[in-house]
Amino acid sequence: MQFSPFGLIFPEVTLAITLLIVGLVLLFAEILLPGMVLGALALLSIGGSVAAAYMNTEYGHLFLAIALTSVIGFTFWFVLIFPNTRFAKTLTSQTSVGDLGIDHSKLIDQHGEAFTDLRPSGKANINDQRFDVVTEGVFLEKGDPIRVIAIEGQRVVVRKA
Repeated sequence: MQFSPFGLIFPEVTLAITLLIVGLVLLFAEILLPGMVLGALALLSIGGSVAAAYMNTEYGHLFLAIALTSVIGFTFWFVLIFPNTRFAKTLTSQTSVGDLGIDHSKLIDQHGEAFTDLRPSGKANINDQRFDVVTEGVFLEKGDPIRVIAIEGQRVVVRKA
């Protein structure tokens, strides 16, 4: 005789209930260890639960409804509620990405000297500071005088003075 906590009441649904619970636990574990492996295993386990329920019992429709409700409910919870929880805020970064706060617009029409060969990019000294610069496509040698002609985002475009 096989012992199972669920098998005491319904011995034919033991596998289906076990797979459903394992699937729901794996689905929640996907939050802590993202990478879609646990999520895929969770969906396979939940699908196996429904298949086991259809093959071994007459409760297949009930397991299908529970599985669909659980997955849809979990998805809505994960998208709408979870991001606002204290736990989710500890997992996510609150800093902004991409804005460096650097403004090179004051360099336009400033003069300097090529610190390295510019082929077409390299380093230049402008106002006693070293910058990564790029020419308009012309190669310049180290020590050539340069003038800043444009700023394109973080790119400093120079030309021979």
